[in-house]
Amino acid sequence: MNSNSQLDADGDKSVIGVSSVSLEGFRNYSELFLEISPGFNILSGSNAQGKTNFLEALYLLSTTRLLRGQRDAEAIQKGRSKSSISIQTLENDTKLSMVLEAGTRKRAFLNGLGLPRAADIIGRLPTVCISSADMEIVRGEPTDRRLFLDLELSGLSPAYLRHLSVYKRALEQRNALLRDGRERNLPGELYEPWEAQIAHHGNAMRATRYDYIGRLAPMARNLHHLMAAGEELSLSYAVRDDAQDEDLMIRTLASTRSHDIARGGTSVGPHRDDLTIEVEGREARLYGSQGQQRTAVISLKLATLEYGRKELGFAPLLLLDDILSDLDENRRQRLVEVVLANAGQAVLTCTEASAAGQQILDMAQVFTVSAGAIRSL
Repeated sequence: MNSNSQLDADGDKSVIGVSSVSLEGFRNYSELFLEISPGFNILSGSNAQGKTNFLEALYLLSTTRLLRGQRDAEAIQKGRSKSSISIQTLENDTKLSMVLEAGTRKRAFLNGLGLPRAADIIGRLPTVCISSADMEIVRGEPTDRRLFLDLELSGLSPAYLRHLSVYKRALEQRNALLRDGRERNLPGELYEPWEAQIAHHGNAMRATRYDYIGRLAPMARNLHHLMAAGEELSLSYAVRDDAQDEDLMIRTLASTRSHDIARGGTSVGPHRDDLTIEVEGREARLYGSQGQQRTAVISLKLATLEYGRKELGFAPLLLLDDILSDLDENRRQRLVEVVLANAGQAVLTCTEASAAGQQILDMAQVFTVSAGAIRSL
């Protein structure tokens, strides 16, 4: 068996817990090796000391994306040509690593063996992260909500990740043909293979998204009801075209070519859909207060944690980036109760460890963060 086959054979195995984290040249961490608790971990310290950077390293290893949406090169410490992130697992001593290097694509490794693509690491460290950036899920553009769906589903379902990858490639190819079609008349046969792929994989993506939202919605509603004094949260998947099955999508793509050539992009498919989030029957993006939007986001993310625990058989790693300090006492207590009930391993950041609440403090490993150094208390 060659190395790629070995990696493929291991492809469905997920990390259940992290025993240690190693960083080199990542953000403000020159060099760090940190053993963390299999339960709750609290990183406390002043702002701009590296708390969020540590969470971002774990998030990058989970999703291949930086938490703050920047270019990979911006995470490399100034004066360095590359940075690396590694974790060791609790259960089977597996090592996951990622290397960022200026001018090249990021690389991912499993037990020292290079994975064919960085995206092949997705799903090996299931993670749910809640940070201030997540407010865009509610108040941002449809792109932000589709990204939320794609990240969560890719981490839970290798099949969804495959559909998404092929769909994106086919969409890029069709869009390139549409742009060429502005300059010259292209035969329909050039479009058809890509449209068939868009229809097949796009239909599969929509089916998975529908199922996910259908199962997530009642969990999010119940959590929101607890945290928001009985206010009702509802989620629904909004399809932006009438192509409700694969055959109809193929026909619709063919019939909209002229229109799509004029607009310079594909107008049909899941890349244009949205997630509708309502509080008390009104769209939270337009009518929700900041408090309602924040509670909706937290409820949605905690529901993904509960969903992941049920789907995977274990709780994903939970990352909470200075969320507790933004909540009033009632919401903070409710959040702590939900986290205690659903979380497995968790890493929380806060300026003061006491913000985590006594229930979590009693069972947590507490660390202090200062200028890219982390010490255990």
